[in-house]
Amino acid sequence: MKKFLVILAAFSFSAAAVSAQTLPAKAPHGQHRMKGDKAAKTPEQRADHAAKSLTKQLGLSAAQTEQVRQLHLSRAKEMQAYKAQVGTTPATKRQHHEAMKGKKAQYDAQLKQILSADQYAKYTQLQSDRMAKRKAHQGPKQAKG
Repeated sequence: MKKFLVILAAFSFSAAAVSAQTLPAKAPHGQHRMKGDKAAKTPEQRADHAAKSLTKQLGLSAAQTEQVRQLHLSRAKEMQAYKAQVGTTPATKRQHHEAMKGKKAQYDAQLKQILSADQYAKYTQLQSDRMAKRKAHQGPKQAKG
């Protein structure tokens, strides 16, 4: 009888400990958290990070770095506003995808004006390498049906 009570008490304590653990809440739509991020970054933080990254990868001048920072800041603010708007209206995936393609093309055109021809060529190569790495990481898509 004592063994049964001890086992029952141990089970009760372990069940209480397990039920006390909670899962972290999901980030709201459009606010994805990356590894190591404690909170979503502000548009200014995103712009600073993008400018530093491109400066390091492409060897930008100080003037180019500031122009890239301003371009990315305006894009980040625009995207933040767009995501907030899309979250409240029922938009189809195709419309959302087409809008994002247009915004990306506009960003690339403005970036092309800031960068030299060699820098832009290196930028496009880095982007295609990143996409290839992402597709390789995702693996083959499974057929829906």
